[in-house]
Amino acid sequence: MQTERFNKLRKATLSKIFEKKKLTDVWRKIVRNQLRSLDLTDLYDHYDFNFNIEERALAIRNEILNGTYKVSQPLIYRIEKKFGVCRHLVIPQPTDAVVLQTLVENIADKILLNQPSENAFYSRDKHNMAFPHEVKEYGLSWRQQWKKLQKQIYHFQDDKKLIAVTDLSNYYDSIDLDELRKVFTSYSQIDEVLIDLLFRIIQEIAWKPDYLPYTKRGLPTTNIEGIRLLAHSFLFEVDDVIKQQTDNSFTRWMDDIVIGIDTKKEAIETISSISDMLKTRGLALNLAKTNIYNEEQGFYHFQIESNRYIDSIEKTKKSDANYKKICSELHKRFKAHFKDTGAKYWDKIAKRYITTYSKLESKSLLSLMTQKYVDYPGLRSHLLMYLSNSGYSKKSSDVVLEILNTIDIFDDLSLYQLCNLVTNWEVPINDKSKEFLKKFESNIVAFSFKRKLSSDFYCVLWFKAKYNHPEDLYNFIDKYKNLWQTDTFLRRQVTAILSRLLTTNSIKVEKLLYNQISSGVTNTVTLANQILSFSDFEKSNSRLNFYLFPENKQRTYPLSKFLVLCSVLNSEKIRTNSDIKTKVLKSISDPYYLKWIDLQYNIS
Repeated sequence: MQTERFNKLRKATLSKIFEKKKLTDVWRKIVRNQLRSLDLTDLYDHYDFNFNIEERALAIRNEILNGTYKVSQPLIYRIEKKFGVCRHLVIPQPTDAVVLQTLVENIADKILLNQPSENAFYSRDKHNMAFPHEVKEYGLSWRQQWKKLQKQIYHFQDDKKLIAVTDLSNYYDSIDLDELRKVFTSYSQIDEVLIDLLFRIIQEIAWKPDYLPYTKRGLPTTNIEGIRLLAHSFLFEVDDVIKQQTDNSFTRWMDDIVIGIDTKKEAIETISSISDMLKTRGLALNLAKTNIYNEEQGFYHFQIESNRYIDSIEKTKKSDANYKKICSELHKRFKAHFKDTGAKYWDKIAKRYITTYSKLESKSLLSLMTQKYVDYPGLRSHLLMYLSNSGYSKKSSDVVLEILNTIDIFDDLSLYQLCNLVTNWEVPINDKSKEFLKKFESNIVAFSFKRKLSSDFYCVLWFKAKYNHPEDLYNFIDKYKNLWQTDTFLRRQVTAILSRLLTTNSIKVEKLLYNQISSGVTNTVTLANQILSFSDFEKSNSRLNFYLFPENKQRTYPLSKFLVLCSVLNSEKIRTNSDIKTKVLKSISDPYYLKWIDLQYNIS
């Protein structure tokens, strides 16, 4: 039951913000890509939500205006930082991500009006904030470079003799939500109902393990923009004090702070002031990462020499006369880089080295891959990108198997990243590749049975969705039905895979789909309905064609898009259409996708 306050006062504010068109635009322009960029992705690319976005937007609006909107259970997963210590990250359901982002779109400008300095940033996408190693004039003397670093990267008002660097200890986990709300409410012109709804969503998607009471401490860690903006705004008062003490010669990127000063005494006083202020909000500086650098130390910590070297070779071509010599020197320097890991930006330069191997198309990194991948979790995303760019080969596939046989997995992401890599590869169909896929599958299944985690089962599903014969895939799903039907996330992922099996085992798969519809799990019900709806389509439309058959052929046709394609090809009238056949064969080159399309839909 709603009070008169809601009906007469609050509903009008919500009605202006949660309009059908605004919600639709926020999904299409922002949220959809945000969800795609997260570590774990949906096997159906949330296309059921996207295809019906106008109806979904209207349903969201009605729920909010009726006062019946409730936050759905998010997906919470772990990612290893170092030594098995994991960070918990959150992925909201699409509906909640849209509601959150729509709120942020309305209040972001009002929040940022309170930002005391233009030198504080929370989104590289929005601000194009450069990294310290991205000043390109390495022909300058180090003193000139030092000044340019301060002006161009850190936006200091004047040249400073020293640079102090610091960050906050466990920033997201340490934020007191009552304190955050108090600070947030002090920003003028934000309606109370918007703040209430925003903090309700945050509270509901936060990690609350073991039925423990909610502590109201800690912002959910996620790549969703609204959460980052809140964390950013909590430090405005710190920005204000530093700005006054340093004449705005500082930069803050979320919780990383860089300050320009002239004397060590001045630096210590500033750091002490920041520390005292943070303590009043229940926060603390990370003293292990707090330092004061002079020019000489800056040259070391910003890794200027390595940057200069990488800049000088990264445009080298295979056809260049000195190509082999350059690749050999690159390999030598990369190995030497790991002998001293003390520089502040050591990891940034290590990533630049890895990217340079890719640009030069050098295969020599493969010989170091396993050890670096296992020992340095922070470099894994770049090493995976290198392996992805290298593509499938006997050598790269051997490296992947070697990693699987060596690595100790402590999180929910490491196994998935390798599965995603292998499904993105265009693996040829021959005896050697079949042997590799067999060994890879055996390894990931062993991990899954050993750890008994839903994230590992998800990894096995991801691999099997591409490489298993339809009959084997159905048998696997049917055998472990009791396992995946007890987990809402796995239930949806398996339902997505059923789109690939509908024509080869129609009676049993239809029964499974109707079972999912009767489950009452909203995001699974909508997906099962969408798969069945696509199978009855009379003809395709421009929206579907634009999604499935983009004009510029994708380098890698995504597995999630392939499953959407399968659900559309389940319609006999669509799969027998000659134009659709042509578009399918033009858009897809992966041997395994082509094999299943021929087997299941007679398109060859």
